[in-house]
Amino acid sequence: MSLEEFQSIQEWISGVDSLKRAIISGRRKSHNPRYERIDIRPVKIKEQLLLQFVFHDGKQDLTKNLLPSELDIPALLNEGYANILIERVDETLTIRVTKQGALQIHRAKSDEVKEVEVDHDRKKERALPITDEIFKALGIASLSGELIPRQADKYRQVDDFLKIIESSLDQLAEKNIDVVDLGCGNAYLTFAVHRFLSLKGKDVRVVGVDNKPESRARNAGIAKELGIANQIEFIASDIAKYLVKKTTLVIALHACDTATDDALAWAIKSEAKVILVSPCCHHDLNKRIKPAGNEWEPLFRNGIVKERFADLLTDSLRAELLRINGYKADIVEFVSIDHTPRNLMIRATFSGIAADRRNYESLCEQWSINPYLATLLT
Repeated sequence: MSLEEFQSIQEWISGVDSLKRAIISGRRKSHNPRYERIDIRPVKIKEQLLLQFVFHDGKQDLTKNLLPSELDIPALLNEGYANILIERVDETLTIRVTKQGALQIHRAKSDEVKEVEVDHDRKKERALPITDEIFKALGIASLSGELIPRQADKYRQVDDFLKIIESSLDQLAEKNIDVVDLGCGNAYLTFAVHRFLSLKGKDVRVVGVDNKPESRARNAGIAKELGIANQIEFIASDIAKYLVKKTTLVIALHACDTATDDALAWAIKSEAKVILVSPCCHHDLNKRIKPAGNEWEPLFRNGIVKERFADLLTDSLRAELLRINGYKADIVEFVSIDHTPRNLMIRATFSGIAADRRNYESLCEQWSINPYLATLLT
């Protein structure tokens, strides 16, 4: 990196009047920087604008407030970080540092200019506060009600998921709500959804389904500890083998590969009013898809490009099948990609109006595919 490039990055970050936030993360090959990630934002302390640095090492966070003049970008980047994200009021800069140390800079102008939030004591509104008893029982918060640093991403995922549920409350208007969490794992979301909807005045009954008996035993023990064992039940079963029953809300967070299809098929057959599914890995279509004509060959030349295309096609077809089965469906980002690369959600609410099948069938014919979800719904 040249001195001019260092100076440009330093100016973009140290301009506290227009900086929203910056993130330094990743590592270049053959480098081992001290921290996994560094978050930077402007703060006002005693009427003075400073840069607040939060250094994450995977175990604990270290916070420092520095004057803009104290910022030393060359020293940071020379440790070997690979990625820099700089969000300013009028543009976003995404910077990648190559193995050779060269900078690849992408600039995107912001359509909407917003005032920078610089209050030092600002607190983001959470769907459930970290001090809630469930987070202590789940090991996300300490016994004193403080977030355990290594669980920060998990807490953000749960919080963002709950906010999407909050946006769907109009479709969950009834007093009594049945919830099924398919592939619940350690049940972070299962317990959080029960707690969140209960605080909204709902009479909630939840079932968590996972194919690991040890998960069922662990989660049932937590439910007993919290005194809600009569409201939350855990079942050890594969999703595909779990008996379909009418329910209100079906959720699934990061069910692997075709397990997401099993969850969507179960939800449709259960006549769920709201379906919220965040897929995980996608392998099924990626293994079977072939170029739909010679003009598509370049897209399949690189495995990573083919994989991502197959991911997007898989989720698009899943959403289309939901529409065909009477749901209003869309695909949204439910949590920032800063916290997990698996950040898409298929969100569906029952409308009773079935979409036309022709576009879906044309797409399947073009790519010579029959999605796994379609076979489950026949």
